[in-house]
Amino acid sequence: MGAATRSVEDVVAGTGIRFLFDENIPAAFAESLRLVGYQVVSTTDLGLRRAPDEDIIRYCAAKKLVWVTKDLDSRKKDAYTGLVKELRVSVVFLVSPVARHWTMRQQFEAIVRHLGILEAELSGARGPRYYVCRSRGSPRAVSSFASRPGR
Repeated sequence: MGAATRSVEDVVAGTGIRFLFDENIPAAFAESLRLVGYQVVSTTDLGLRRAPDEDIIRYCAAKKLVWVTKDLDSRKKDAYTGLVKELRVSVVFLVSPVARHWTMRQQFEAIVRHLGILEAELSGARGPRYYVCRSRGSPRAVSSFASRPGR
């Protein structure tokens, strides 16, 4: 986490570990986290809301952003798996608690708890990394984009 960044443009043009929150994560989370120094933007901030996952993956690759999503279905699409691997995009999957939806507060708390750890782990990575983050515990590295999140 660096100095407070208030501008979406500053994040996109910046360096270091920067995150792009998919449309299934409230855009207000990204805005709030920027105010306290995290380099985070949302698809809404970038005019990419409702864009196909392929476009999000390509954008992340072009800008060297880590894609954060709750869309576990994207793992099932062979085209995405190949594209993520080919373009070397790191991905973080947020997985809700078993058999229930999590509240906005639970989501935000999980993201805040994991972002610092993810920044540290990703800053030393030499290639794309893939993580599963749950409401409890630490981020869990998985071997590939297509890995099942497990329980």
